[in-house]
Amino acid sequence: MASTDLSPNQDFFNEEEAVVEFIPNESFFSSSSVLTLLTAFDPDFADLVADLASALPDATGQISVGDGLFDANLLLADGTALTGTFDAPTTLRGFADLAAVSDGTVTLNGGILEAAIATDSQTATLPPVDLSAAASAFVLDAINAIDATVPFANGAFTLDLATALGPISGTVDVAGGDLNLDLATPFGQLVADIDFQEDAVFPFAMALPLVGDINGAVDFNSGNIMVPLGVYGDLSVPISAVSGSLNLADGLASLEASVPVGSGLSLPVATELAIGPLASEYVAGFVQDLNGTGTLTDGILDAAIESPLGLFETTFDVVAFTNQGADFFAGIDGVIDVSGGIATASLTTPLGPIDGSVDLATVAPALEAPVAGPI
Repeated sequence: MASTDLSPNQDFFNEEEAVVEFIPNESFFSSSSVLTLLTAFDPDFADLVADLASALPDATGQISVGDGLFDANLLLADGTALTGTFDAPTTLRGFADLAAVSDGTVTLNGGILEAAIATDSQTATLPPVDLSAAASAFVLDAINAIDATVPFANGAFTLDLATALGPISGTVDVAGGDLNLDLATPFGQLVADIDFQEDAVFPFAMALPLVGDINGAVDFNSGNIMVPLGVYGDLSVPISAVSGSLNLADGLASLEASVPVGSGLSLPVATELAIGPLASEYVAGFVQDLNGTGTLTDGILDAAIESPLGLFETTFDVVAFTNQGADFFAGIDGVIDVSGGIATASLTTPLGPIDGSVDLATVAPALEAPVAGPI
């Protein structure tokens, strides 16, 4: 049995000692919301969190954060003083230690995930979970959070992005009839060379100087941009000849590119695309077409997944990823002011400042909302 101490001081719980015992059993692996996950840890602790979430809209005070240590000093509506601390980096490193002694098998069939996990002599089976909705929401939030300019040359994007999960850097080459990935990610190195299928053709419409409105298509399978120009004939431009930049902000992608049309002549192309919702919808459908198997050994997941784009073989270090999350929280400092049902944060993080407000009336429903829906 593994024990993770999440014990704020005794004033917080009004007890001599509060320790949350973590036993990874059926209840834990079948959890579909934050509250049911906490119940799997400890029902009394889950009740405490639920009661606290209900009381927060009427609370006043401040939560200070230093090196990922959250120190709460709040006053509830009934006059109760709520004080305590929560050490996020230490807690996450405890989970990393737990992951390091975890083994199991994972199967993905039509986007439905099933798994059997053994941790410290405890074995549990994960009930079927549909990953498409969770993946769709994750991608939408991730893209909406990116504010960066991504250059591309000769049909290849060069990424150097800071995300909430960690940095992503490398290249994504879409020229030549294949998707070529060479990326360093928080999940490990991702290297793949995947042939585009025949239906990887995306139509577009735009206006060109001297020509007017045109309708064309980007054919990733052939590696060409095809544009019928009427009396001027058909224009075929290799994707490998296109360069420019892609600006991402609030889920919108602004593309500025130079398309060569021959004899040293090129046409400037500019367009905008709501890439967040589009990518979210695409990912949901993509995940539903995934099939494969994986093996978890000492917290390292090796998986081979068949997708519409080909075979993905990847390794995900759960331990390193969790420790990276601990390092991220260790870099958070600042204050969260609580008053009038609103929590206002002023924090510095490894990815930059966080300045914003949260309606505390939404906390309790969020605890009960499904994270990824079991089927």
